[in-house]
Amino acid sequence: MDKLEHYRQAIQTLLERYSQFGTQHEDIENELFFDTVRDHYQLMSVGWDDLDRIYHTILHFDIKNGKIWLQQNTTDIDVGQELIDMGIPKEDIVLGLHPAYKRPYTGYGVA
Repeated sequence: MDKLEHYRQAIQTLLERYSQFGTQHEDIENELFFDTVRDHYQLMSVGWDDLDRIYHTILHFDIKNGKIWLQQNTTDIDVGQELIDMGIPKEDIVLGLHPAYKRPYTGYGVA
C-alpha cells in the first residue's frame, strides 16, 4: 500500500472507531464525511437537543502535501499518538489547529 493510501485508511479507521460512540440524545447522530478525492475527513454531531440545533465538528483531518493535518479535535483523545501507533511518522502529522508559529514546538510535523 502506498503512503497516501495508508494515510487515508488510517484516518478513516480512526474516525469510524470514534463514530461508534453514541451521543447523549437520540435526536443527535454522529456523521462521517470522507472526501477521498480532495482528502478531507470529518466526524460531526448533527441533530437537535430540544430546541437547540447541534452541528458540531468533533474531528477533522486533511491530507495536504503528503502530510496529515489535524484541523479540529474537540475531544480529550490524543489522536496524533493514535496515528503514530498506526504507523504514521510523527513528522507527517501537522497540528493545523495550532498557529504556524507554535507548530515547531509541538513535537509533530510542520508545513
